[in-house]
Amino acid sequence: MSVGYDMYLKLLDEAVLEERGEAPREPDCTADLNITANVDKIYVSRGEERMDLYRRMAAIRSQEDADDLLDEIIDRYGDPPKGVINLIDIALLRAEARRCGVNDIRQKAGDVMLTMNELNFEGISAICADPDYKTRVTFLANAKEPTLRFRLTPKADSLKQCKIFVQHYRSVAKN
Repeated sequence: MSVGYDMYLKLLDEAVLEERGEAPREPDCTADLNITANVDKIYVSRGEERMDLYRRMAAIRSQEDADDLLDEIIDRYGDPPKGVINLIDIALLRAEARRCGVNDIRQKAGDVMLTMNELNFEGISAICADPDYKTRVTFLANAKEPTLRFRLTPKADSLKQCKIFVQHYRSVAKN
């Protein structure tokens, strides 16, 4: 589901840029986590409105963007379910990860793989040596692209753990 949605957004963005005669932007970060993240038909019944919300959530780049959209959603539809909140948090995670050079976040069981655009030796060394993450982070040197494997704490919110990890990585990577 998330792969199809991400591909749809990518193609839509490319078509809009092509129509405007603009150059493509830097690639966005994709995120595939084992959490519920959707706009339920019960919450927003019209398909066009749901697609518009998906598009607008994917365009979130800052906490201010998220707050503005969330206020509008609450005004129009009432208190959002967890799936909608998760979509907004994923958009914020993707934006933060993109700023520190991460182009893909993928959860596999109890691990999260973060694939980087390029090797940031200083940042990777710093996060691997950090006492809070030393036993939970591994740099995968044999991967096609620079990749960090982050071991999740069992029974804890994977999205929240990823957000904290990416923020910490960004602070030590100095991006």
